[in-house]
Amino acid sequence: MASAELSPIEEPQRRRSTLLTVCPFILGNEFCERLAFYGLSTNMIIYLTKVMGEDNGFAAIQLNLFEGTCYLTPLLGAWLADSLWGRYKTIIVFSVIYFLGMVMLAASAWLPGLTPSPDEYASPLQNAALYTSLYVIALGTGGIKPNVSAFGADQFDEADPKDRKEKTSFFNWFYFFVNIGSLLAVTVIVWVQENISWAVGFAIPAACMALAIITFVAGSPLYTHVAPTESPLSRVFKVVWAAWKAPRGLHGASEAERAGDSGSLSDPLLTNGHNGGLYGGTSQYGMEPPGGMGRRTQSLQWLDKAAEVRVAGGARRFSVRQVEEVKLVLRLLPVFGATLLYWTIYMQMGSFFVAQGVLMDRSVPLPGGRRFVIPAASLSMINTLAIVMLIPMYDKLLVPLLRKLGRPITLLQRIGWGLVVCVVSMLIAAYVEWYRLKLFHEGYYEGGTADDVTAPLGHHPKVVQMSVWWQVPQYLAVGLSEVFTSIGQLELFYDQAPDVMRSCSMALQLLSVCIGSYLSGALVLGVSMVSSRWDPVGQGWLPKDLNQGRLDLFFLCLAALMFLNLLLFLWVAAHYEYKAVEHRRTVLPRSQQRPPLPRPPAPTRSQPVPSLAASLAHPQAVPGAPGSVPSSPAPAIFSRSVTFMPKSPAMPAPFR
Repeated sequence: MASAELSPIEEPQRRRSTLLTVCPFILGNEFCERLAFYGLSTNMIIYLTKVMGEDNGFAAIQLNLFEGTCYLTPLLGAWLADSLWGRYKTIIVFSVIYFLGMVMLAASAWLPGLTPSPDEYASPLQNAALYTSLYVIALGTGGIKPNVSAFGADQFDEADPKDRKEKTSFFNWFYFFVNIGSLLAVTVIVWVQENISWAVGFAIPAACMALAIITFVAGSPLYTHVAPTESPLSRVFKVVWAAWKAPRGLHGASEAERAGDSGSLSDPLLTNGHNGGLYGGTSQYGMEPPGGMGRRTQSLQWLDKAAEVRVAGGARRFSVRQVEEVKLVLRLLPVFGATLLYWTIYMQMGSFFVAQGVLMDRSVPLPGGRRFVIPAASLSMINTLAIVMLIPMYDKLLVPLLRKLGRPITLLQRIGWGLVVCVVSMLIAAYVEWYRLKLFHEGYYEGGTADDVTAPLGHHPKVVQMSVWWQVPQYLAVGLSEVFTSIGQLELFYDQAPDVMRSCSMALQLLSVCIGSYLSGALVLGVSMVSSRWDPVGQGWLPKDLNQGRLDLFFLCLAALMFLNLLLFLWVAAHYEYKAVEHRRTVLPRSQQRPPLPRPPAPTRSQPVPSLAASLAHPQAVPGAPGSVPSSPAPAIFSRSVTFMPKSPAMPAPFR
């Protein structure tokens, strides 16, 4: 009998690892972009004062306006990505704009005639060259900041267990590269700017931005794309506008219509007295609410009229549930308003903290009798390191301890304690500045004596014989306040918004930083004008030479304002009612898969797939899910730019 031939067993082809094959291009892009951004922004206050000849107050105002715009343009970038272009095209277009701005900035520092001579103020042409390049950069960052992390998440298939696991690793690596990029920027690039050349110091970030574009484009054949649908930001505007323009006699839907529209809207609301007022039983702490969004809210009833606006054919333009989702976002506005001043205080770390450090002893002894001068802006890395160390201590030690003691900390309590620490940080900064000025007036500065304190110092302020390490406590305090307030604010906005409105939650966070930065500029302007009138010499608290000013009183003013803001926040928190918002992860099949591991064919750029895939980081509504209303012509699925957030973002707020 002939032996039967054994047919070979074919092993199933293994899928290519998304994290190892696709994400390196995205991670490389983010690393280079963050290195470029912080390479130009961290030391900008020094460039404005030492090179462009601006006063400290005016330089701080310009820096606040620039940084505020950098947090305003992401709203435009997110809307374009969600509604029109998709994330890939948005990132490419705005990256090119970003690169052009970086080249313009480097050229303005290198070309003769575009920077003033020493001890002179900049001319209108020189200012125009500088600020045009800065605001081109601010526009460019708007398409990158909200979309890169979301585009990276698009590459993972939630239906695949391996992809779900790799997705968590992707966010860890994403924020790791962001921190590494910022760390190199505040150390290496800042040192190059102050010790070699500002033109070279700006050219390096420009080259990094070019490398970011090349890296991102190189991975184009492997990317999976999600087609744009409708931005949640557009939905909020449309609902508010429809309610505002609705006829006065139009009333909201009846209770019977509401019950037929979405049964989950009649579920009980968990108040802030339930379960210790922590999260109202949200899924974040393992207590799933019994029924979706909760009952109909009694606040903002004027928005109910939007649910009665009809389109051609008699169908309602917006469902009751969609109106209630907008209400949930708008209910966060009081908390949003009560935390704006926090970002005003935070912005001092990049302006007056640096200006203060410049006038302190920054030299470190080296072997052989040499000394290394630390750039004042490099001390901001203390804030980064503090956050990286303090977040695990908060998550693993403080929170479990408070739970064991029966006193779990709520999100609003977390924000409030951060505001308290913020007040303390300003008091510390004020004391350090008071003591620095005391030493200056006693003659303890380079080459000085007590007899020549009133001598004219020109445009070259004296460095006080006081170690710059005195600034460490104020940087640490700001970092601790971020662990409480910044991350607490983000988690509150993220937790209390429904799934399809989480983009608006992140938009509120970005907008709060933007407005806080603009407020900082307005406050500096106001203090400079008022204090100049009170000062017989006319220099005020924030002159070009801070040795002749009163920066300590400015910090005390900020501490007082922050204390008053804390009282306002306590009133808002006492009247805030936590909402039980159910967050779901929905896994839907994907229509596009990457090639298998063995000998992948040369792929073409994948076609856009519908934005249906949801994730643990960003759940989405599903067509036909409970609560969806087929009579509404508005789409039920939303794109999700500016919405991805890990459970504990271990990084300073501006780095997200």
